This record gives sequence, C-alpha cells and structure tokens, in this order.
Amino acid sequence: MASPLHRHCSSLDEVIFPDQQCLTPEEHDKATKLFDKLIERFEPLQTSNKDYRPLTLIRLTKEEVSAEDEFLILFFTLIEHDHLGVTTEIRVAEVLARLHTFERWTSEEQNILLQCLVHFADYLIDNFFLPHSLEPTIGTPQHIPDLRQACLTRDRHRCVVTRKFDIREAEKRCKVLDGDNVKDDDGNPLLQEAKGMTYLEVAYIIPHSLMSHSDIHIAGESKLATHKILMMFDPKTISLINKTNINQQLLNTLTLTHDLHQSFRAFEITFEQVQDHPHTYTINYIDPNRMFRIHRLPITRTLYATPNGSIEPPSPQLLKVHHSIGRILHFSAAGEYLDKFIQDMEEMEEGGGICSNGSTRVDDYVRCVAFDYSALYAWVLKSPAT
Repeated sequence: MASPLHRHCSSLDEVIFPDQQCLTPEEHDKATKLFDKLIERFEPLQTSNKDYRPLTLIRLTKEEVSAEDEFLILFFTLIEHDHLGVTTEIRVAEVLARLHTFERWTSEEQNILLQCLVHFADYLIDNFFLPHSLEPTIGTPQHIPDLRQACLTRDRHRCVVTRKFDIREAEKRCKVLDGDNVKDDDGNPLLQEAKGMTYLEVAYIIPHSLMSHSDIHIAGESKLATHKILMMFDPKTISLINKTNINQQLLNTLTLTHDLHQSFRAFEITFEQVQDHPHTYTINYIDPNRMFRIHRLPITRTLYATPNGSIEPPSPQLLKVHHSIGRILHFSAAGEYLDKFIQDMEEMEEGGGICSNGSTRVDDYVRCVAFDYSALYAWVLKSPAT
C-alpha cells in the first residue's frame, strides 16, 4: 500500500544527525537491496537542469565509504524525515517497511520521493563536500613554520610528485657552501638541477580547518555531520587529523609544487595506493581523459619517511579518503558544481548580487552562510591562495 502524501521539507537543515543505530544482518540485506532499487529506478531520471548528478553522487558515496551500515542508516532516516516533514527520531526498520513498496506508488508519490533523494544529495554537498572544497589559508601548513619545515625535511625538500627541489632551501645552502658543493638531502650535487627548481608548498591531505573543534560534541550540528560522514569513509580519519603533536600532524601533509597543490586541493589529482607496495602510489588526474595537463601523469612514487624513522610518510588512510572524494566529485559532476558555486558566492560577497551568467543564487547563498562553515568560507574570500 502506498504511503499517503505528506508535507515534505524543502531541505534537511533542521534535521538532527540520527542517533547511533545498528542494523541486524537481515536489516542490512533489506536496506542494501532497497537502496539499489531506489538508485536503479531514479538515477536515470536525474533532471538535466540540476548542476550535478545527485543520485550518482549518492551511489558513489555509498560505494566509497567503509562504514556502509552507518551510511545506510543516515540515508534512510534522513529521506524519511524529509518525506514525512518531521524531526523526531525514526527507526530504520520502520523506513524499510514503508518504502519497500515504492515501485507501486503513484507517479506523484514517486516524484516526491525523488525530490527527497535529491535533498539528501544536497545535504551531503552542504555538510561534507562543500566544507572540503573551502580550504582557508589561515591554519594551513604555510602558516605553521615548524610543521612546514618538518614536512619539507621528511620529503627531502622535494615535491613528492615531480621530485623538484625547493629553491628556497637551495638558496640557503648556497649561502653556507660554495655553489659547486651544494648537495641535496641524499648527498647528490644540486648544481645540475639549478634550472629545474621551484618554490614548494606543504598541503594538507584533508583540510585541517574541518577539525577546528577538538571535542566533536561541542561542535555545531553541521560540523558534527561533517565529522560523522568523514568517519564513514574511515573511522580512524578524525583521530589522524585532530592531533596537536607535529609528528602526528605530518601524517596529513604532503610537499607539492604550487600548481600541483592547487590541483590536489581541488581533488583533480589523487594518490591511489599500489597493492602490496607500502607507501607507493599511482598519482594521476581523477579524470583520465583530461585534455589540458600541467604535468605528465600518471606516475608512480614511493613517499618518504625520515632516515631515522622519526617522521612517518603521509597516511595511506587519508590519501585513500582524498582519492574517494575525488572520484565522487568527478563522476557526479559535483566538482564543477562546487567550483561554480564558490565563484558565484565570491561575486555575491563582493556586492554584485548577480552571478556572471546574469542569474542569482540567493537561496544557495543564504543556505551557505547559515551553516557553521560560514566563517570558513569567509576565510577563503579574504585570504590569498596558498
């Protein structure tokens, strides 16, 4: 029997992140089968006027998370909240029992359900993917000298991708030694590389600004959702990022050239681990068909630890999460959507109120500044790129 129509929410902003629930093996199987049916039914119906593919984003996110039960619980409870227009607690078993007949619902009822799925994708964008795209300059490794120096030391003052040497470090060494005798960290002459050096930057793998609250329980609701979704990709992620010890913070850093840093922070290039080869990665553009390439990729690199082992290589878990986010953003077209969104918000912040194409995005702008990451967004607008 089809569910009666209810007033459904226009967004999930007021819904509290669901309490911890556990799925029985039977519930897991039912939830997985129902999820697959919903995606199979509605993914081909994604409206062309949407700036990204919301059902594809949902499907890819489920494929990439490791905590599948937690994602299914979030998915079904939030679309039920949206569909019923309530904010009270809902049990997954109740949702599964009500939705399993959705294929026999009327067209109008199915269209409302589709809109609830789209709202869930928007929820993921607002609470997870957009905050990852808004990395401020303040608090980045460039502004923490000890962290920057330790990262450069571990990575032997070379970009982990191109292996180009840091020109600042080379100039320092030239002031101490005669140019002909300047050597790199492995004792090799640097003079022959003089024309191939560049300025290097230290990049966070996962934006550290997302972890500005050490106690997740005192964070705002949006940041709480960001943390919990991040932990669905890997339960150890928060503990890896939220460290005060420099050696532990270094697990979340890489040394890159400026252009590679920009591509990496935009999830355009990612590191995919080579099986059975510790700390060895294939580095490539997330779009294998990308036409314009600054660097010739793919390339395989092994990441360094310090010779005495005091500083470990970058975290494989964090690089895997970064790779997963890159896949989701690319194949759902959400990456382009977020780039355009941020550009439009910058124009509105500057007082134009009108986007470059003559349209307005007032609703999106209001939604953006309503979330806890509004301060983070302001940092982006006021800070130069790093």
